Amino acid sequence: MVCSLCLRRSAVLAAAAPALARRSPLHEQWLLGVLGLPNEGLLRAVRAKDPHWILRRLRLPELTDSVPTALCCHDAGYPRTLLQLPNAPAVLYATCSAERLRGLLSPASPRVAIVGSRGLTPYAKEITFTLTRDLARAGVTVVSSVNEGPDGIAHEGALDGGGRSIAVMACSPEISHLAWQAPLHQRILAHGTAISEFPPGFYEPQRWCFLASRRIIAALADVIVIVEAGGFTNAALTTKIATELGRDIAVVPTRFTDPSGNRILWLLKDGAHPVATAEDVLEVIHRAGLRGPALHGPALHDPPISVPTIGEPALQGVAA
Repeated sequence: MVCSLCLRRSAVLAAAAPALARRSPLHEQWLLGVLGLPNEGLLRAVRAKDPHWILRRLRLPELTDSVPTALCCHDAGYPRTLLQLPNAPAVLYATCSAERLRGLLSPASPRVAIVGSRGLTPYAKEITFTLTRDLARAGVTVVSSVNEGPDGIAHEGALDGGGRSIAVMACSPEISHLAWQAPLHQRILAHGTAISEFPPGFYEPQRWCFLASRRIIAALADVIVIVEAGGFTNAALTTKIATELGRDIAVVPTRFTDPSGNRILWLLKDGAHPVATAEDVLEVIHRAGLRGPALHGPALHDPPISVPTIGEPALQGVAA
């Protein structure tokens, strides 16, 4: 059950959205800091008009048939890993049942996030699909957004492998903000779930919403796998947050002459794990080199595939 304090925080975030959307330039670290402020402090920081008036007239979000589940940070089923964030979401809304959500978020279920740049090479597309397909066969849950780049391919791979995936949305979880990804979004809802800190009906997402969602991806995953990420992309922000949380970072090696080659090399020098197969990722997860049972059979030798183109600190941001 979601407490009224957390629902109120969720409503404040939605009310602050227009002011945050007008913020330019939007600095990532400033945004992450603002998301950790108390309600009135957040509204003042984004220069919302008359914060007291907004707080007096807030309408608490309500669950719907398409978003039937919510967990607040006081719920026993709320992911402990999210509470490591100083700006943890007050509420996680989900498109699945509470039972399925708790299973997907259970500490006993390993989770891997796939991040990278939008313009992937054919090599990156193929390895992303193969990695996530084989990880899903080994019982690993894939976590990613549903945007351009490796995100959609990662979900496709996980579903093709008969596994489950978690889509972290930058809008209300039941909404696909990319029309061409709507079929994939529906497949994810059928076999996994879409989650968001934004309440039912929240649309349309702005740049800050996508940036905010990266901290959720970073905190939920046990391992972050980076596929072709050059420059300061959403992948770079996810990696930075994950590193601060003590998560393992893995990278798929690429040619130094590729646009992301220099950043991949820098990450490897900084201690990231080089990975090329699901076995490599499982070694990072389990540390002792344990392999998932599905990786010992024919799956490891599948022919080349054709990839479709396609605690307490958390309460700081909840106080009124």
